[in-house]
Amino acid sequence: MASDDDHITGPTVAIVLAGGGSTRMGGVDKTRLPVAGVAALERVLRSAPADHLIVVGPEQDDAAGLHERHGARFVREDPPGSGPLAALARGVEEAQRLLAENAPSSADREQLRTAHERPVEEHAPAAAGARILLLGGDMPLLRTETLESLRDRDPSGTRVVALEADGRTQFLCAAWPLARLRAALDAVAGPGGDWADLSLRRLYADLGPDELVARPAVGMEGADMDTPEDLDQVRRSAGPRIAVAQVRISEDVEENLQSLRRAVAEATMRGARVLLLPEATLTPFGTDLREAAEQHHPRFEALVEQLAAQHDLVIVAGTFTPADGDRVHNTVIARGPGVRADYRKIHLFDAYGARESQTVAPGSELVTIEVDGTPLGIATCYDVRFPEQFTALARRGAQAILLPIAWAEGPAKSEQLRLLLRARALDSTCAILAADQAPDPHYRGRAPRGIGESAVISPLGQVRAELGREEGMLVVDLDLAEIAQARLALPVLEHGRAAAAALKEPPSPSA
Repeated sequence: MASDDDHITGPTVAIVLAGGGSTRMGGVDKTRLPVAGVAALERVLRSAPADHLIVVGPEQDDAAGLHERHGARFVREDPPGSGPLAALARGVEEAQRLLAENAPSSADREQLRTAHERPVEEHAPAAAGARILLLGGDMPLLRTETLESLRDRDPSGTRVVALEADGRTQFLCAAWPLARLRAALDAVAGPGGDWADLSLRRLYADLGPDELVARPAVGMEGADMDTPEDLDQVRRSAGPRIAVAQVRISEDVEENLQSLRRAVAEATMRGARVLLLPEATLTPFGTDLREAAEQHHPRFEALVEQLAAQHDLVIVAGTFTPADGDRVHNTVIARGPGVRADYRKIHLFDAYGARESQTVAPGSELVTIEVDGTPLGIATCYDVRFPEQFTALARRGAQAILLPIAWAEGPAKSEQLRLLLRARALDSTCAILAADQAPDPHYRGRAPRGIGESAVISPLGQVRAELGREEGMLVVDLDLAEIAQARLALPVLEHGRAAAAALKEPPSPSA
């Protein structure tokens, strides 16, 4: 019997319904309304984990742009206003056409058959096991990791997996097996063989009790925009998109400048507003830090500022700046439109036989920045072992904490890193975003050069996304409503302040 590991996974097609005119919003096309700097539809498209993207809606001027930026095909809803089921049927037809165009050749099928030692469907190889992510263009706070969980929740590919928000199934946030969706559409077609004026509810009403699996929404990810109040709430909850870059840091500064340029290009392409790079992006530990600070930091900083201005991006990156005597400051610079801040690492890594304080002078000030109205805290590597710094940043208003690191290899160090990241999230009820260096497999020195394992942690300590040891990038849209809900459910900041005040009071005299 084949295991889940050698299961041939079919392609995924995201069909996004974008005929979003709302009578309760004066007939405005809500899918094109701006949310955190881009249209709602753009946010949905860039979050969809799919092999192919299809947008169905009335004629729009942005069709060519959607294809250029996202590779999305635009399909005209015909006739406009005929209803969501009619639009979905058009999308499914286009999906089947697209999959047929991308069908593997007979040689490809033979290679698959040989590799997996079992039959591969001959009649519709491109669509075998295909899944449809059915999405609404007016749900801009959907997360990639959530959509991945919908897509992957049912390995058998026989059930529908949908998001559930406020006890209601979100009809426009679900993963359907293509064959099941096609059958469901055919089953509810009207007498004329079409779906005009039929609602999506009809599609879900015919599902059996074991055919629909629900996944609860977190924060505002299940919100759609049907009223002005909905739009206002979504906009208040939409924090900036942050890219976490895990790059390998070379002893050649020129290579690191090129890595910076590549990370900026990818972050920009993926729609990020903030780019987080590792500690010591300028030059790795184990090199002449003072020389790097004096000779190379100025042009590193200048390049960061140039790229930030050019791409309308806030860049947060680790470098070194001169300090007293021969020492340097382990500095994180934040540069971008309206943002200019330097954080000097407070806690120095004098542990596990290392003596960072011999070459690095400590900083003494907490630093937060604000991006599009969202406060973000900054800390560095060894700081993560000191919870009071993270709670202090949260009390200063930080919604998330950006943590560049160059984590040292060693026994149990990987487990410690993940534990500490999750603990600091719970201490501060902040999202924690950690960018580590990708380790060089040929490096044999003792200086910290990273272990990879960059991660995004939710305010309640859940690992939302993580990398292995190779270079890569994580992208997350901050959901400020999720952070507010976490602080309401777990008011540790409030309780900690009260406890600190109580501990300062003198004990009452004994009777």
